[in-house]
Amino acid sequence: MGDVQFSDVQLLNLSMLITMRDSIKQDLVSGCCKFGLHVDQARFLGDLTFDQILVMVANIGHECLFPPRQDLVSLLKLPVPLAGPITSVHPPYQTPPMPGTLFPRCCRAS
Repeated sequence: MGDVQFSDVQLLNLSMLITMRDSIKQDLVSGCCKFGLHVDQARFLGDLTFDQILVMVANIGHECLFPPRQDLVSLLKLPVPLAGPITSVHPPYQTPPMPGTLFPRCCRAS
């Protein structure tokens, strides 16, 4: 795979998958919460080798696996000192609350 030239989209996918895998390996619960993953998804990603990720990215092609936040442009338009605090209090995607749950999806074990 030394001669493969990745596109910008493939490099983004590669970078995100490696970042997610490494974060999950450090702390499963934190990785689930950071990336909005269910524990089974996180375990699968955490077990991938670098070579497996490279092969997946090469074969997926030019499809971006990671859409940006719905509010990306409005966050970037904010004064720089406000962007971090606003990002931390606004979820990246609006999801309806699940009835009968006390904890968000990322913090449940099953």
